[in-house]
Amino acid sequence: MKFIIDVHSHIFSARDIPLKGYLLSRNYEDKIQKLLSPILIPSIAKCIRGKLNREKNVFIKIKCKCTMGLVRLFMGGQYLKWGDTLSKDIESIISELIETFEKDEIDLFIPLMIDYEYWFKNTPDTLIKDQIDFIYENVILPYEGKFHPFVSFDPARELAFRKKLCNPDGDPEKYGSMNLVKDAIEKKGFIGVKLYNSMGYKPFNNASVDDKRRRISLHKKKYVFKGEEYDEVLTELYDYCVENEVPITTHCGMYGIESYPDASFDFGKAVYWRDVLDQEKFKNLHLNLAHFGWYTPEGYTGKITWVKDICKMLDDYNYLFTDVSCHRVVLKKYIRKFKSDYKKIGSDFPIVKERLLFGTDWHVLKRVPNFRDFKDDYIDVLKHENNFNDAEIKNFLSGNALNFLGLYKGGKNLKRLEKFYKDNNINPPEWFKSIRLSDGRS
Repeated sequence: MKFIIDVHSHIFSARDIPLKGYLLSRNYEDKIQKLLSPILIPSIAKCIRGKLNREKNVFIKIKCKCTMGLVRLFMGGQYLKWGDTLSKDIESIISELIETFEKDEIDLFIPLMIDYEYWFKNTPDTLIKDQIDFIYENVILPYEGKFHPFVSFDPARELAFRKKLCNPDGDPEKYGSMNLVKDAIEKKGFIGVKLYNSMGYKPFNNASVDDKRRRISLHKKKYVFKGEEYDEVLTELYDYCVENEVPITTHCGMYGIESYPDASFDFGKAVYWRDVLDQEKFKNLHLNLAHFGWYTPEGYTGKITWVKDICKMLDDYNYLFTDVSCHRVVLKKYIRKFKSDYKKIGSDFPIVKERLLFGTDWHVLKRVPNFRDFKDDYIDVLKHENNFNDAEIKNFLSGNALNFLGLYKGGKNLKRLEKFYKDNNINPPEWFKSIRLSDGRS
């Protein structure tokens, strides 16, 4: 078997998220960008939304052209290109994704849905139920096995639903996250669940951060739930995922999208997952700590590093994995450090070679120059001084992902996909046919 799985990509458009809050929440390392982002981003968000909605007002279009000129000057051309992708509809984003990685011959993409509605001051976005249905009808079915996404789970949405509260748009919350997850997994070709802890909840023991959540502007009055309530709905999710062999991917990188600056450190550290995985009933939970906890200036050897924490955890938990999405391996100034760090990792924690997953984080990856070379450059890093051999590279590109996703003989995810293809008259793709009788390794 020879095929490639991207376990971490995105296909959301500006219409699917509270865009201004999303863009403002990003950590900007460049000092000028950090200074100017609060000034520019409200206008950037309006312009991206305007383009997506085909704004016709000439004055507004001229204003946006000037705004995007400032974006190119101060935020960079790559940021502008990423904004252009956000301003497209999902069908166009899918086409661009396929074209971008055409030379890499990626057989299966795992787009991760995100649900930020309950965490940022809201710009009206597409209802999460409508997003799921749209992806099912317009992506999963027509592409016949090329895309099998992870559905988002938001404990705040679930609690609002149970308490019969209104959503941030002011309408009664009709959809609980748990019901949406079950429907997507069991009927619509989704194969996993996406969590985003740095929004404002730990994997477990949430009572310890009740005071931290009060810093979230949207939660100060409207959505103040107790830590025990977060634990209750998250435990139900973990129970369901273990029983049905449904994998979970959670954001686990310093910074990224945060409900407030440094919220990742309050809610999203890798070590917080020990409180879940140390419970006997969750020892078989398939979990991917996305981004490998990586923050490029620190990497594996820095003073503040989550990478080493994850490496230690991989030794302790049999079904824990980590992906490499959006690492800066395409930038020459970081190549030497990546090679050096992985050489140390390979020596200190050889288990990493069995648990490392290939993922791009496209379209967010578009913010980085040379993003089209991501796969080849990452392989060069891993093969440096024969650190990873050919078989280990092969498993990095697909074999490890099969084990994480539960796509092996007898696996419930494999059986669900087989039934899904049959029920929808889909001829199973070649990658699926080649693993149906395999033991889970590529």
